[in-house]
Amino acid sequence: MNALKKAWIVMSALTLTLVLAQASQAQAINSNQATVNLNAVLAESLTVSASPATVNFTLAASGTSNGSAPVAITTTWALGKTRTSVKVYAYFTGTTALSDGAGDIIPTSSVLGSINSGAYAPFTGGAATFNVNSLLVLSQTIGAAGTFNSSHSDNVALQINTTGLALPAATYTGTLNVQAQAL
Repeated sequence: MNALKKAWIVMSALTLTLVLAQASQAQAINSNQATVNLNAVLAESLTVSASPATVNFTLAASGTSNGSAPVAITTTWALGKTRTSVKVYAYFTGTTALSDGAGDIIPTSSVLGSINSGAYAPFTGGAATFNVNSLLVLSQTIGAAGTFNSSHSDNVALQINTTGLALPAATYTGTLNVQAQAL
Protein backbone atom coordinates (compact mmCIF):
# COMPACT_ATOMS: atom_id res chain seq x y z
CA MET A 1 0.00 0.00 0.00
CA ASN A 2 2.86 2.18 0.74
CA ALA A 3 4.12 1.74 -2.80
CA LEU A 4 0.69 2.52 -4.16
CA LYS A 5 0.53 5.67 -2.05
CA LYS A 6 3.99 6.72 -3.23
CA ALA A 7 3.02 6.13 -6.85
CA TRP A 8 -0.17 8.13 -6.31
CA ILE A 9 1.81 11.06 -4.82
CA VAL A 10 4.36 10.97 -7.66
CA MET A 11 1.56 10.84 -10.25
CA SER A 12 -0.25 13.74 -8.58
CA ALA A 13 2.96 15.76 -8.40
CA LEU A 14 3.66 15.16 -12.11
CA THR A 15 0.11 16.13 -13.07
CA LEU A 16 0.30 19.26 -10.95
CA THR A 17 3.67 20.15 -12.50
CA LEU A 18 2.27 19.76 -16.02
CA VAL A 19 -0.80 21.87 -15.25
CA LEU A 20 1.27 24.63 -13.65
CA ALA A 21 3.81 24.55 -16.48
CA GLN A 22 1.08 25.00 -19.07
CA ALA A 23 -0.55 27.79 -17.08
CA SER A 24 2.72 29.67 -16.67
CA GLN A 25 3.45 29.42 -20.40
CA ALA A 26 0.02 30.88 -21.27
CA GLN A 27 0.51 34.09 -19.25
CA ALA A 28 1.64 37.19 -21.25
CA ILE A 29 4.54 39.39 -20.34
CA ASN A 30 4.45 43.07 -21.23
CA SER A 31 7.33 45.46 -21.89
CA ASN A 32 7.63 49.04 -20.75
CA GLN A 33 5.55 51.67 -22.62
CA ALA A 34 7.48 53.90 -25.05
CA THR A 35 5.96 57.23 -26.16
CA VAL A 36 6.40 59.48 -29.20
CA ASN A 37 5.45 63.17 -29.07
CA LEU A 38 3.82 64.62 -32.19
CA ASN A 39 4.17 68.24 -33.31
CA ALA A 40 2.43 69.60 -36.45
CA VAL A 41 2.45 73.25 -37.56
CA LEU A 42 0.15 74.78 -40.17
CA ALA A 43 1.64 78.21 -40.82
CA GLU A 44 -0.53 81.12 -41.87
CA SER A 45 -0.43 81.74 -45.60
CA LEU A 46 -2.20 83.97 -48.10
CA THR A 47 -1.54 83.69 -51.83
CA VAL A 48 -3.08 85.14 -54.95
CA SER A 49 -2.58 84.14 -58.57
CA ALA A 50 -3.82 85.89 -61.71
CA SER A 51 -3.96 84.79 -65.31
CA PRO A 52 -3.49 85.42 -68.16
CA ALA A 53 -0.21 87.27 -67.77
CA THR A 54 -1.19 89.71 -70.53
CA VAL A 55 -4.55 91.19 -71.54
CA ASN A 56 -4.55 92.81 -74.98
CA PHE A 57 -6.77 95.65 -76.22
CA THR A 58 -7.42 96.91 -79.72
CA LEU A 59 -8.12 100.52 -78.84
CA ALA A 60 -10.78 102.62 -80.51
CA ALA A 61 -9.75 106.21 -81.30
CA SER A 62 -12.69 107.30 -79.16
CA GLY A 63 -14.80 104.73 -77.38
CA THR A 64 -14.72 101.61 -75.26
CA SER A 65 -12.57 98.55 -76.03
CA ASN A 66 -12.81 95.19 -74.28
CA GLY A 67 -9.81 93.24 -73.08
CA SER A 68 -8.92 90.00 -74.87
CA ALA A 69 -9.73 87.85 -71.80
CA PRO A 70 -10.93 88.35 -68.25
CA VAL A 71 -8.34 88.09 -65.49
CA ALA A 72 -8.95 84.91 -63.48
CA ILE A 73 -7.89 85.49 -59.86
CA THR A 74 -7.55 82.66 -57.35
CA THR A 75 -6.98 83.50 -53.69
CA THR A 76 -5.94 80.74 -51.27
CA TRP A 77 -5.53 81.07 -47.52
CA ALA A 78 -4.76 79.20 -44.30
CA LEU A 79 -5.31 81.67 -41.46
CA GLY A 80 -5.34 81.79 -37.68
CA LYS A 81 -8.47 82.24 -35.61
CA THR A 82 -7.71 85.92 -34.96
CA ARG A 83 -8.42 86.78 -38.63
CA THR A 84 -11.89 88.01 -39.55
CA SER A 85 -11.72 88.73 -43.29
CA VAL A 86 -9.86 88.33 -46.55
CA LYS A 87 -9.86 91.14 -49.12
CA VAL A 88 -8.47 91.15 -52.65
CA TYR A 89 -7.71 94.32 -54.61
CA ALA A 90 -6.80 94.96 -58.24
CA TYR A 91 -4.95 98.28 -58.52
CA PHE A 92 -2.55 100.57 -60.32
CA THR A 93 0.35 102.14 -58.44
CA GLY A 94 -0.44 105.65 -59.65
CA THR A 95 -3.01 107.64 -61.59
CA THR A 96 -1.54 106.46 -64.89
CA ALA A 97 -2.73 103.00 -65.96
CA LEU A 98 -0.95 102.79 -69.33
CA SER A 99 1.60 104.92 -71.15
CA ASP A 100 3.28 104.99 -74.55
CA GLY A 101 6.57 106.05 -72.97
CA ALA A 102 6.47 109.38 -74.83
CA GLY A 103 4.23 111.24 -72.39
CA ASP A 104 0.85 110.06 -73.66
CA ILE A 105 -1.17 108.25 -70.98
CA ILE A 106 -4.36 106.39 -70.27
CA PRO A 107 -5.44 107.31 -66.73
CA THR A 108 -6.87 104.80 -64.25
CA SER A 109 -10.23 106.57 -64.54
CA SER A 110 -10.38 105.34 -68.18
CA VAL A 111 -9.72 101.69 -67.27
CA LEU A 112 -12.82 99.85 -66.13
CA GLY A 113 -13.22 96.51 -64.40
CA SER A 114 -16.20 94.19 -64.03
CA ILE A 115 -15.96 91.85 -61.04
CA ASN A 116 -17.66 88.49 -61.69
CA SER A 117 -19.88 89.93 -64.48
CA GLY A 118 -21.00 92.90 -62.39
CA ALA A 119 -21.21 96.50 -63.55
CA TYR A 120 -18.04 98.10 -64.94
CA ALA A 121 -16.35 100.62 -62.66
CA PRO A 122 -13.17 102.71 -63.04
CA PHE A 123 -10.04 101.98 -61.04
CA THR A 124 -10.47 105.05 -58.86
CA GLY A 125 -11.56 103.35 -55.62
CA GLY A 126 -9.83 104.07 -52.35
CA ALA A 127 -8.02 101.04 -50.95
CA ALA A 128 -5.57 102.83 -48.70
CA THR A 129 -3.86 99.52 -48.00
CA PHE A 130 -2.36 99.18 -51.47
CA ASN A 131 -3.34 102.19 -53.57
CA VAL A 132 -6.23 104.58 -54.10
CA ASN A 133 -6.50 103.56 -57.79
CA SER A 134 -8.12 100.22 -57.09
CA LEU A 135 -11.14 97.97 -57.31
CA LEU A 136 -12.19 95.68 -54.49
CA VAL A 137 -12.36 92.21 -56.04
CA LEU A 138 -13.26 90.15 -52.95
CA SER A 139 -14.34 90.85 -49.40
CA GLN A 140 -14.79 87.52 -47.61
CA THR A 141 -15.76 87.26 -43.94
CA ILE A 142 -14.08 84.37 -42.15
CA GLY A 143 -14.50 82.95 -38.68
CA ALA A 144 -16.95 80.09 -39.08
CA ALA A 145 -15.75 76.50 -39.20
CA GLY A 146 -14.21 75.70 -42.57
CA THR A 147 -13.43 79.31 -43.50
CA PHE A 148 -9.92 79.61 -42.04
CA ASN A 149 -8.47 77.32 -44.73
CA SER A 150 -10.10 77.91 -48.10
CA SER A 151 -9.84 79.43 -51.56
CA HIS A 152 -11.93 81.67 -53.79
CA SER A 153 -11.95 82.37 -57.54
CA ASP A 154 -12.98 85.62 -59.23
CA ASN A 155 -12.99 87.00 -62.76
CA VAL A 156 -12.23 90.61 -63.67
CA ALA A 157 -13.18 91.68 -67.20
CA LEU A 158 -11.40 94.83 -68.36
CA GLN A 159 -12.30 97.72 -70.67
CA ILE A 160 -10.48 100.88 -71.73
CA ASN A 161 -12.52 103.96 -72.61
CA THR A 162 -10.55 106.39 -74.78
CA THR A 163 -13.39 108.92 -75.12
CA GLY A 164 -11.97 112.43 -74.72
CA LEU A 165 -8.32 111.30 -74.44
CA ALA A 166 -7.26 112.28 -78.00
CA LEU A 167 -4.49 109.69 -77.96
CA PRO A 168 -1.97 109.39 -80.79
CA ALA A 169 -1.52 105.99 -82.45
CA ALA A 170 0.99 104.09 -80.33
CA THR A 171 1.48 101.03 -78.17
CA TYR A 172 0.41 101.66 -74.59
CA THR A 173 1.59 99.43 -71.75
CA GLY A 174 0.90 99.24 -68.04
CA THR A 175 0.68 96.88 -65.11
CA LEU A 176 -2.37 95.88 -63.12
CA ASN A 177 -1.48 94.61 -59.65
CA VAL A 178 -3.53 92.06 -57.70
CA GLN A 179 -2.96 91.62 -53.98
CA ALA A 180 -4.79 90.03 -51.05
CA GLN A 181 -4.93 91.04 -47.39
CA ALA A 182 -6.10 89.16 -44.31
CA LEU A 183 -7.39 91.25 -41.42
